[in-house]
Amino acid sequence: MANQITIEQALELVEFEHGLAGWQIKTVYDDVHGDVHGDVKGQVWGTIGGRQWQFVDTLKEELKHLIKQGAGKDELLAALDQLEDSKD
Repeated sequence: MANQITIEQALELVEFEHGLAGWQIKTVYDDVHGDVHGDVKGQVWGTIGGRQWQFVDTLKEELKHLIKQGAGKDELLAALDQLEDSKD
């Protein structure tokens, strides 16, 4: 049992929240070593393999943004063409 983390130690590293999927990590207060699985939402600082984090919209997300922003017909058709040509 000596190798197990206490709840107090865990709360110094992460903040938890309860959502629709149950308990999940909300905030990480320290460096992350190893893999991160699932969604990354909010703000992320630091690097991965020496490169800065960057959020990139999928083609579906980009199309949704264009629709919400009231993009013109040509811009929407171009985005639809890209989406059809991809496996996204």
